[in-house]
Amino acid sequence: MLLLVLAVAIALRVAFTVTYQYAFFFPDSRFYVDAAATGIPSQVRPHGYSFLIQPFVQKPYIWLAIAQHVIGVVLLVVGYAFAVRRGIKPWIAAVAFIPLAVDARQLTLEHYVLTETAYVALTAGGLFAIAWRDRLGWAAAALGGTLLGFAAVTRTTGLPIIALAGVYLLIRRVGITRLIAFCLPILAVLGSYLVWYEHSHGVYAFGQYSGRFLYARVAPIADCDRLELTTEERLLCMPEVPDNWDQRPDMYIWSNASPARKYYPDVEDDKILGGFANAVIKQQPGDYLLMVAEQTSWHFYPRPPIVGGAACLANWWIPPVAPGKADCEPRQYTPVTEPLLAPLPSDPGTIPGARQFHAYGEIVTTPGPLYLIGFLAAVFAAVWRPRRGSWRNAADALLFVGAGIGLMVLTVATSLFDHRYAIPAVLLIPLGLVLAISRINEVARTPRPAVSRVNEVAETPRPGVSRVNEVAETPRPALGRVNEVARTPRPEGEK
Repeated sequence: MLLLVLAVAIALRVAFTVTYQYAFFFPDSRFYVDAAATGIPSQVRPHGYSFLIQPFVQKPYIWLAIAQHVIGVVLLVVGYAFAVRRGIKPWIAAVAFIPLAVDARQLTLEHYVLTETAYVALTAGGLFAIAWRDRLGWAAAALGGTLLGFAAVTRTTGLPIIALAGVYLLIRRVGITRLIAFCLPILAVLGSYLVWYEHSHGVYAFGQYSGRFLYARVAPIADCDRLELTTEERLLCMPEVPDNWDQRPDMYIWSNASPARKYYPDVEDDKILGGFANAVIKQQPGDYLLMVAEQTSWHFYPRPPIVGGAACLANWWIPPVAPGKADCEPRQYTPVTEPLLAPLPSDPGTIPGARQFHAYGEIVTTPGPLYLIGFLAAVFAAVWRPRRGSWRNAADALLFVGAGIGLMVLTVATSLFDHRYAIPAVLLIPLGLVLAISRINEVARTPRPAVSRVNEVAETPRPGVSRVNEVAETPRPALGRVNEVARTPRPEGEK
């Protein structure tokens, strides 16, 4: 089964590369390439991915796309090996990685000059390292911490995954030495990045757009008429908002019609934008939580209720018919004179196989209900008869499913709903699902000897109690003798 899944995965990636002979471009690609070319951390995006792609900057970006396709195949093999080591039957382990092998969004994003493939590899690698053995070694703990720390400076949404992994290690009681071995590389990676960023830009930060991103996230629900805002913050209110901005809040960042671009275009203004966002969240917590819950649930739909600009964005993550010809599909990353320039739109004409890949992409994507099933199975495996059988697979299931679902929630809470941000779940949640099923199956087959022993003990006569009853029913001879002596007449002359 593994060989079959692996053959399909490789064949799809080879055919994809032959069909699309340029890597794909997205506006975010410019920041990563520019930072890689200059060696200066971007103020918009973290530098981790830029560091990784430095060897590819002076070459055609198709080589970077090919490298990312290879990473996708390697992840499949390593994930399979991990699952088998955790006791999953080999054919089930192979089935768990079918989504990673065939998902059209996964294929498309591997072809982009974007962080997704590297981030998934770093995150999954870190989680595999700390969960690989029953007894965690200090070297594996250090490797896991290093990979997760680097994932966090590749995409800052990786920071909460570090906390999740730390809780997992505490539950497993790995010991203080292993915890230190896990934490030290994380502190080294994050601390070094902050110092380097301060040396480049004068502030300790992972970037200077976090307030701007959060402003865009909450702007659609901001009720400025009842909000207490400073004079500077009130300029960020936008009474008349285009209809499609509700599902595309990133327009508040990039559109020239946004008050953020009009009044506060510089990175130094990030604190004002962050202040507005914090005011909205504090004064409208119910509206904010409802929005996050609603849009997170879209990831579990067979087809999420997205329209307009959000539907256009979703089309960027499936194979195009003619890359670069239409607005709502990937563009080819043709050569540019400067890294921050976008490649010119092009009409590549008819590409053999592209129409078939596009049709494939509209059908073969990981269904949202599978994510929901994985979440429910992991929770059930953890709470159902927790004292029976091994608990490791339940803990591992919660780790991988929690990472996948957590990234969905976090990206919706801080940015927007986008299929691109759910791509780590294509690997993490199916793996967590089979671990949960393994735990449930093990518990169902394990007898309950402890309960039988209790019943046996309860039905066994208690000799101590029987002896007490026997003694209670036995005449007391000493007292009878006293009465007998008391009733005997004393002879004459006896004193």
